[in-house]
Amino acid sequence: MLRLIGFFVLVVLLTSVLGELPVIGGLFRRTGCIGIWITAIGLSWFLSWWGERALRIGRDRARVRELLAVDNPHNRGKLGSLLLGQGRAQKALVHLEVAAEGEPDAPEWHYRLGCALLEVGRGQEAVQALEACVALDEEYAYGAAQMRYAEALAGAGRHEDALAALATQERNHGPTPESAFRRGKSHKALGDREQARAAFAEVGRLASGVAGYQRREASAWVARARLASWF
Repeated sequence: MLRLIGFFVLVVLLTSVLGELPVIGGLFRRTGCIGIWITAIGLSWFLSWWGERALRIGRDRARVRELLAVDNPHNRGKLGSLLLGQGRAQKALVHLEVAAEGEPDAPEWHYRLGCALLEVGRGQEAVQALEACVALDEEYAYGAAQMRYAEALAGAGRHEDALAALATQERNHGPTPESAFRRGKSHKALGDREQARAAFAEVGRLASGVAGYQRREASAWVARARLASWF
């Protein structure tokens, strides 16, 4: 009950503050109760978002403490993976390097290290890490390792090798909008304009057949293929 009262008191105070602001203040004063409802909805959304964020941060910190309680390559790899998943690739690197060195037969650490290195722009090192991963398991992460390996190779200017990696990925899993786009980019870099155009055109055909939850990502590859075919 006290929380509910506190919430509505906060809504009234916030509405009053918003009513004094330029531009939107006049709107809030004219709408009256509607302005209060808008404020209540906005405040409710913000408190929900903040609460979820605080809960997630708390869980992540607890997980970090748990992983650091026993310092070994496996736990360092899990910590690096956690940081990488949070978009903190630079901080993840040191942990993933320890994991890959300490457990060299685990493709997961080489894969995640390669992904982190790609994100921070260290492409040549990413090639080495991802090469180690696919040497251990060419199908690791359902073909994603080959895709990232091809990306790293192309970034290093090794387009023929990138095409070979893409061929392996497509042989085992079939072509995708991303693989067709990357094929087109490498063919274009090698001067194979006809094959590049064919690959870029294939992106659109493949995108039209993807599942609903993949359509947004597929549309992004279509847009990139169109730009690449024009310039």
